[in-house]
Amino acid sequence: MQALAHFLQPSQHIRSGPICPPRRPNRPMRRIAFLRNTVSAWAWPSRGGLIVLERLTPVDLDFLGLGPLRLLIERDPDQDAEDCFCQQLLHLGAKWFDSVERCQFVGGVAGEDERCVDDLVAGVEEPLTTMERQWVCVGITSNEGLWVAEYDTPLPFVKDKHNLEPHDSAKVLLARTMDERCSILKGMGAKFYETIEQYDGMACLRAWEKKTTGEIGPFKQIPYILPSAE
Repeated sequence: MQALAHFLQPSQHIRSGPICPPRRPNRPMRRIAFLRNTVSAWAWPSRGGLIVLERLTPVDLDFLGLGPLRLLIERDPDQDAEDCFCQQLLHLGAKWFDSVERCQFVGGVAGEDERCVDDLVAGVEEPLTTMERQWVCVGITSNEGLWVAEYDTPLPFVKDKHNLEPHDSAKVLLARTMDERCSILKGMGAKFYETIEQYDGMACLRAWEKKTTGEIGPFKQIPYILPSAE
């Protein structure tokens, strides 16, 4: 019984990071990724890499034209349409990873996966960039202004200890509308931009205009896979 009880104890290294699903997702073309305690939206840009919007909420679903009862959807086979969706995610504060593998590594570090953290500390993997580390949340006003909150996170090798994610940042998840999200972000000290063209932060909001390569190397191309080809 003691052996069984030990076996049933939860692991200290259960991955709970908010970024990517396990290393072997059931459907590599899936639009929505369900994790243990959060949901993310994925998009595959024509330039390569993977765009991920973490902590998906009903406010985001409404902005993206998605419904909570229809989330088992997949990547658009029309690449032009997929690129449009990519830009929508970026405007909401999504991250643009070099590859699925890099996304999974960053997610592993965020979830305190022992292997990922060891690889980071030992220099086996490249250090996390500012974009990969940041906590980002965006609120879009009715006249297309933006409230943008950007903070470093307590991941290994903190870059900006004077601008760490607030302890109550999760309150933005309680917003029922985009207007409420904007009000919450304003109260958190977010910066306001009248237009997205004015944005000058470190997140990927304007990455579509100027990002041509990955954070630590070239983008990895991820072609569309027909269901019958799996």
